[in-house]
Amino acid sequence: MGADLRFTVRPNRAFYVHSLAEPGARLTIEAPVPIRGGDTVTMLGHDRPLTWTVSKGALVIDVPAAARKAGRHVWVFKVRWSS
Repeated sequence: MGADLRFTVRPNRAFYVHSLAEPGARLTIEAPVPIRGGDTVTMLGHDRPLTWTVSKGALVIDVPAAARKAGRHVWVFKVRWSS
């Protein structure tokens, strides 16, 4: 899945993960993602926060079916940093 991921950042606001392939029920990102407790993960086009954990240094995002259906050509996950 790593080859299908792209990353962008909005300084001091958020980090974005762009998946060029439809994610499964869980998206595992083995790249170093700047995320910590209190941060929220959402998917553009889906109005609810997503559950996430960090396991062995990888960010793991639970992606419900409704969120997967919201994407079409790219699925964009937003890590919004807490203050």
